[in-house]
Amino acid sequence: MTYYLRQDKKKRGIYLQMYDRYWDKEKKQARSKSIQAFGYLEDLISDEMPDPVVYYQEYVRMKNEERFASIAEQNRPRTFQAPVEYHLGHFLLHTLLEELGVQEVIDILSAQMRFQFSIYTMIAQLIFARVICPCSKSKTVSSIFPHLYDASPISEDQVYDGLNFVGGSYKKYIELFNHCYEQYYQRNFRNVFFDCTNYYFEIDLPYEDKQKGPSKENRHDPIIGQALLLDADLVPVAMQMYPGNESEKPYIRKIIEEMKTRYKVSGKTVQVADKGLNCARNIYAAVKEADDGYIFSKSIHGRNLSEKEKRWVISENDANVWKDYRDETGNLLYRLKSCVDTFTYQIKKTDLETGKEVIENFSVVEKRIVSYNPALAKKQSTEIRKMADKAAKFTTYKKITREELGDCAKYVKITRKDKNGKKIESLVEVDQAKVNEDLKYAGYNLMVTSELDMEPLQVYQVYHNLWKIEESFRITKSYLDARPVYVRKKETIYGHFFICYLSLFLLRVLEIKVFKNKINSYDLIEFMRDLRVVKGKDGSYINISRNQSVNAKVKKMTGLTNLDALYLSEKEVENLFRNCMLIESEY
Repeated sequence: MTYYLRQDKKKRGIYLQMYDRYWDKEKKQARSKSIQAFGYLEDLISDEMPDPVVYYQEYVRMKNEERFASIAEQNRPRTFQAPVEYHLGHFLLHTLLEELGVQEVIDILSAQMRFQFSIYTMIAQLIFARVICPCSKSKTVSSIFPHLYDASPISEDQVYDGLNFVGGSYKKYIELFNHCYEQYYQRNFRNVFFDCTNYYFEIDLPYEDKQKGPSKENRHDPIIGQALLLDADLVPVAMQMYPGNESEKPYIRKIIEEMKTRYKVSGKTVQVADKGLNCARNIYAAVKEADDGYIFSKSIHGRNLSEKEKRWVISENDANVWKDYRDETGNLLYRLKSCVDTFTYQIKKTDLETGKEVIENFSVVEKRIVSYNPALAKKQSTEIRKMADKAAKFTTYKKITREELGDCAKYVKITRKDKNGKKIESLVEVDQAKVNEDLKYAGYNLMVTSELDMEPLQVYQVYHNLWKIEESFRITKSYLDARPVYVRKKETIYGHFFICYLSLFLLRVLEIKVFKNKINSYDLIEFMRDLRVVKGKDGSYINISRNQSVNAKVKKMTGLTNLDALYLSEKEVENLFRNCMLIESEY
């Protein structure tokens, strides 16, 4: 595209015009067109312009310079122009979502609202963004969505409206994903793993479900609770949100009862949970009401454990035989021993005739397994001594509160009255008896189960799979940044946590079912965040990913040989999202 001075010979003489030479893409040939006519040469000659040809040649040259400068300025990269860098790693999540086939039902569920955007697309893109770069909804819309390959434009207001709609009935959507998952993979409900956590909100006053309660982070802000259930394969089954001031103990009953009803689960299920869920009411519900089993841990330091039971935990004689488990080099990993006995519990029940609460006793034959782990003993002993040393620093204080003491409060004894009950100046001292007792039981863990036929090692191994649910919470909190939430309404908050749950669910399906535990969730997240491309001027893409080891793992498992290629064509990038097959049915 260049201007030039054209001199046409006509009957009246030479006619001067400025023409533009350009390339016609349709006809695929060079063409030219008139831009400006100057006139006949003889008519243009004057005292000011003795040589019109030289004059207009200079004029055309100046126009070319102006034009080139304008084009250069237009082509100069802009801060806020359309992105040239794109995320590709989410093709794994995109493909899994497409193969699960949830879109049709989601479209039906959202059709009544007549949204001007696709709820399915919003859910999918929020999941991709949550895994790739978790941030506020505003930043997600402005800075993450535009960089997702093949993303659809969705506004911030639409995201809030969509989350509010989905959050109002999030259990229904979880049921949909479970239904579609079970078309390919058979759920194993022989064991189910259950645990709860909570998330704090930096607000002054409680509001709706955000209520003050015992925070996992030991904060005093209002919190909201989350219960999570995993199947025997450790794939998430269900999530339930609840107000932060409610006890987490009833939710194991509610969520398992709901799971069995919604998903038509028949047969016996062994409920696995830690000591926080171990209570007489949950044991009664499992064995008496649901005809299920349970594996719970039990606090050795709690008041519910008698001195006789405590002595049994650490004793070793002909009646209490430990079995040692060692590694290949002979180092002790852990020790186990067990016993079977009948144990009595008490629960409060409402009398149907009088409506009053009555105490009911019931007995359960339980197997109790105690484990001793020397590595855990060393770790716990170090922590106990640290807290005892911290507690000793407070012995010079005349006034101190339990809140100020923090974690070491259990090792501090505060005396405010003498033997006669008379008030005295507060005496702060280390509770050495408590320190010695905790050191004595460091490394020991007690498990109780209704499953009498299970070997102690099997119970130990099943119980220790609970680390997977703890890891799930860690991924949700640390890698998916479930908080801060950046939304206020109850339904929108539930919608936010639903997106976090689905992100975890899809990651676990990829890890456990698709890649057979050969690629963990942390590596999958790293891969998705790392695989990025920059679009070149010729339409191809330059691969700027850097993590070679994770890339190689995914490449090997998927058979996609071009994941580490420097240049990717448009067709190759499209094939990642269109032709990558992940699911192999178990049926």
